[in-house]
Amino acid sequence: MPVERHLRALEAAVDGPMTLGQLTHRMSHAGFGLIVLFVCVPFLQPLPLAGLSTVLGIFIALQGLQLVRGRPEPHLPGWLARRTLEVKTLHLLLGAARRFFSLADRVTRPRWRPLAANERTVGAAWVLCGLALALPFPIPLSNMICATPAALLALALLEEDGAIALLGWLGVLVMIAFHVGLLLLGAEGTRALWRAAFP
Repeated sequence: MPVERHLRALEAAVDGPMTLGQLTHRMSHAGFGLIVLFVCVPFLQPLPLAGLSTVLGIFIALQGLQLVRGRPEPHLPGWLARRTLEVKTLHLLLGAARRFFSLADRVTRPRWRPLAANERTVGAAWVLCGLALALPFPIPLSNMICATPAALLALALLEEDGAIALLGWLGVLVMIAFHVGLLLLGAEGTRALWRAAFP
């Protein structure tokens, strides 16, 4: 089902103030993909968001872990699940999200479904992307490199779009290569400093 249709149905079901836990319950299994998409949006730009990336990166990793374990719907921490949103706020948030994701629905469609169907593998990728996003690297593009593949895989899962999933998996490889490169550069820099301090 297209993301926009998920959100339209959810918006129509809002009949009063709702906690985040109730909202997540109404999203049902699609909530995994929708939540990860929402959380990734702030990082789909080149500037690092220090602090926020650590908190939301861990949150993405936890959603992935739940998907790996085969949970039927997302589970939020109690303090977050109890937060209440008023009807006006819910309609504003869901309406804005629906309009935003209607753009994605123009380029996605069910195709190459086997590439997008393995939820546990997607969950494992979210764990990897979330943990990488949580690393405190104040480097331009670092957040974007981690969030983009997570968002693409979430969109592919919702739309059953294997082509988008393939882009997401390529993004995961780029993310891994980026962080391996940082580790190698860091190790080389450490050795250079050691040689300079102790010739």
